[in-house]
Amino acid sequence: MTQQDDFLGGLHYDRPSEPRVGPAAGVVRHYPAGNRCEPPRERVSAWWHAGGVVLGALAALVAVFAWGYGIDQFDEVRSRGLVAMGLGGLLVGLVCLGRLSPAAPLTAGVLALTGSVAAELGSVAFLPVLKPVFGSGGPIFAGVLLIVLAFRRR
Repeated sequence: MTQQDDFLGGLHYDRPSEPRVGPAAGVVRHYPAGNRCEPPRERVSAWWHAGGVVLGALAALVAVFAWGYGIDQFDEVRSRGLVAMGLGGLLVGLVCLGRLSPAAPLTAGVLALTGSVAAELGSVAFLPVLKPVFGSGGPIFAGVLLIVLAFRRR
């Protein structure tokens, strides 16, 4: 990591202070090199948010299908089921990254809650692979957490 890079979590590297010769010979004073207390504001386009919506929806759908396939395969081929469930968790984790738009976790959370409500009401016929996923209540938990994360990041 070089001095020009940012640290993880939004922390910024402070430049070294600038030495200047003081009022008398042999006295050196160090003054701050600049105020970097606030992170620089990026100009964000509407395409960034639209891409976040598309990526959030795609990741939510793939994660739900991977979760359902993992539950289905868990008793037959345990390693295949664990890999599929890990893929679902990885996709949800990628949606939570700070580099994407806050629209990505918001979209994924709203889709998870909508799917859970639709499964509970029985208004939509889901595939048999997805019934244990929505019956477990896990998408409600993940959806609420994703929505809270989206509102904390905006």
